[in-house]
Amino acid sequence: MICSIIENLFWIYSIIEIVFWVCTISVVCIIAGVISYKPYLGIVFVIVSIPFEGVIDLGCFSVYPLESILVISVLVCIFKSIFGRYNYFGNIRLLYCCLPFVMCIMLSAVKSVELSLAVKEIVRWLELFLIYYLTINLINDDRKIRIILYSMFLTVAMVSVWIFISFSNSVGLSNSVGLIICGHRAFSFFGNPNPLAGYINLVIPVLFGMFMTSVFLWERITLGFFTVLSIMAWFLTFSRAAWISLVLTMILSYFVTKMRKRATLFFTVLIIIFIVSILYSISRYDFIARFRLQPTLTALELKAINYRTGFDMVKDSLIFGIGLGNYPLLITQYTKDVFLIQNNLHSLYLQILVETGIMGFSAFVFCLVCFIKYLVNSLKFLENFSHPWLFVGLMGGIIVYLFNNLIEVLNVHGIHLQWGIILGLAVVLTQFRESETCPKTVY
Repeated sequence: MICSIIENLFWIYSIIEIVFWVCTISVVCIIAGVISYKPYLGIVFVIVSIPFEGVIDLGCFSVYPLESILVISVLVCIFKSIFGRYNYFGNIRLLYCCLPFVMCIMLSAVKSVELSLAVKEIVRWLELFLIYYLTINLINDDRKIRIILYSMFLTVAMVSVWIFISFSNSVGLSNSVGLIICGHRAFSFFGNPNPLAGYINLVIPVLFGMFMTSVFLWERITLGFFTVLSIMAWFLTFSRAAWISLVLTMILSYFVTKMRKRATLFFTVLIIIFIVSILYSISRYDFIARFRLQPTLTALELKAINYRTGFDMVKDSLIFGIGLGNYPLLITQYTKDVFLIQNNLHSLYLQILVETGIMGFSAFVFCLVCFIKYLVNSLKFLENFSHPWLFVGLMGGIIVYLFNNLIEVLNVHGIHLQWGIILGLAVVLTQFRESETCPKTVY
């Protein structure tokens, strides 16, 4: 009888495995077909997949949905460029400035202790430049910009609604579906409140730009409502790094743009949302507890020790760094403190300096300076148009990511792909204005 039960269970497991493979292959074929029909929809699939980033373990190998979608998109574009006589790779604006950094991370990988970690880090950086490259080549009219922006908006709206409802209904329940509560902080799909806050942080300025650029009342009401909801969900993560980075971005935007009256209105609305969130009965106590002087000083002290350890590591390999992906393996040689033995240094820039040395860090700074200089010059040009707010929102998303990475490492959760798409949209919008091939407003 036991043997019969085992045989039945094995048969059921085989049926489930077959169904899983059939569903997986069907989904891949559908995605490949859609991307083949409209290649720019590959970027939409990437945007929708970012909050659900994960891995599907198939036993002998693992499948990463984001990487799979990127591979399908690239193969489709190559195939159509060769056989369909389409030119999907003609635009290389600002891509040349990324090449020195790519060469540095490749050279740094030679010193890696474990090849798999080095390959993982290389893939993460190449994904960023690849999604930027695909964006500036596949998005070539205002209709496609609308589709990309609204896919971004709907995705963050879905995440925000789920966070808010789950947080309201599940405070104190550590095993609620889709949300984990730890000290009344929203984790949601990313498994950690800081990446979640970084993700929402990145899109809030873009939502504001879409709201200010919209010309339809129903569209403004929808965008305004979900922008407020996203800010409240962002607040419930209690990520001080995300809060500070957004405030710094708003202050910077206020001084570099000439549109200060509307910016003041946005500041006022944001402050009101903050006050409402603080008065929210669940979060009020967490807010007070987290901003007491002693816990704040303790957190800063731990980060300072962590950064000092990073500088100690880079002193031994100042020029070329310790090797890409080596930090988690070598950190135990520099400290025995279990609180400091983590997978990253809580600063993307310090992480780059430690792993790639001065050469890689200088190349990375050169890349950022090229992008920022180009976009700031474009900002002065676009201010002469009647609706420059979308570009300002995209610029805000770019800058807030850079600020947030001063005390976080957000390139390990797929958020860097969202940043690459926003960066690509800003460059595309600039090229539209320069060539005067699109209407004066995107909406």
